[in-house]
Amino acid sequence: MKLSHKAKKNFEEDNQFYIDLGKKLRQARRTKVNEFTGKETIVPLTKVAKELKCSYQQIGKYEKGGCKEGNRIPLVNLVKISKFLKKPLSYFLDDYNELDVVAEEFNMAFQIESEKIQEGK
Repeated sequence: MKLSHKAKKNFEEDNQFYIDLGKKLRQARRTKVNEFTGKETIVPLTKVAKELKCSYQQIGKYEKGGCKEGNRIPLVNLVKISKFLKKPLSYFLDDYNELDVVAEEFNMAFQIESEKIQEGK
């Protein structure tokens, strides 16, 4: 399937977003601060995977990002990762401040997903 120039550009920009998001995930996973000692620790892929109820290979795919749909972090999983690693969602999305409309939609979706998670407890 041949993509138009505009479609190809959008596809590449979307991929770059998920690649950057994956890098932020890896960085967050490697800089979790222990609540009791205050020391930075590396959280293994397996612990994050257990929290999300998926395989550690899937977390690795999220960190690599890329064009395949399965390698993109779903909003629900990003919220769970954010809570588990004790990082605000803004940590993952600060590089995209110019996308105000997307940020507003994301914030609304985040509120809905947070409420669902709270109701589940």
